[in-house]
Amino acid sequence: MSLLRSFTLALLLLLLCAPLMLAQSNSIITDAHITFTTIDVPGAGVTNVFGINSAGDMVGSYGAAFNTPGHGFLFSGGNFTFFDYPGAYSTQAFGINDSGLISGTAFVRQNTAAVGFLYDGTSFTTIRAPGKSGTLPRGINNAGTVVGGDGATLSATKGFELIGTRFKTISPPGDFIYVFADGINNLGEIVGTDDNSSFFYRAGTFKTIGVAGASQTEAWGINDSRIIVGWYVTSACLPCGFALKNGKYISLSYPGGQATAALGISASGQIVGSYIDQSNVTHGFVTSPITAADFERYGRRQ
Repeated sequence: MSLLRSFTLALLLLLLCAPLMLAQSNSIITDAHITFTTIDVPGAGVTNVFGINSAGDMVGSYGAAFNTPGHGFLFSGGNFTFFDYPGAYSTQAFGINDSGLISGTAFVRQNTAAVGFLYDGTSFTTIRAPGKSGTLPRGINNAGTVVGGDGATLSATKGFELIGTRFKTISPPGDFIYVFADGINNLGEIVGTDDNSSFFYRAGTFKTIGVAGASQTEAWGINDSRIIVGWYVTSACLPCGFALKNGKYISLSYPGGQATAALGISASGQIVGSYIDQSNVTHGFVTSPITAADFERYGRRQ
């Protein structure tokens, strides 16, 4: 299961296609009453939406199938723009800030190594942690601070925060194989994942995030209202998305879908992610905004 943290959501969603495992709402968390809108790259067999900015611009990746190379996309104003890191086997776009700067990961050397990038719509800037074969950026904030994971190989990672050209390790106490810093807001607050749970990080202090009874909880996004989104796995939920604010959880399940993963959130509370339908096709989605009132009405403490 820890391999899910080191590579891409495509690996996660491949696992989710295991037979006879259908996602349902966990009884200890209520479902939010929000509207889902499907985001599909035309002709793609897999579409994942990872990030969204204040203007509603979305980024993600798409491919013909799970075992084929991925390509980056920007979805803005109803139009798709596609891009690939030069020479990469696969390109994943994970974050976008309000200036339109995109953060992502490119798999290279026949998929045995990874470098990060920033893409401004015209040119790429490479991100490579010193001495590491794997540099895998995820989120980016409006100051241009990037978070992600890096490692000497792709078999083990530590979380990082990149401010300018300085890498800072973000790793909660404990002995973990995989740690990723997945999302960062404009207050510099970070959410991320370790081998089986997730964390919230602020000013040197870590706080564990975990859905009660879940075998796995992954926090992927956080906005300036401190709404955290991600996904969790239980025996009845493989997986469901979640939103968390002030200790209250709300479950997120695409209507009629087999599995739902929430992966990013905008300043206004629009959530993006991916779901698998009953035909095992992976789609991206964006929701109507989730609000503080939703947590008061539907949220449950764990």
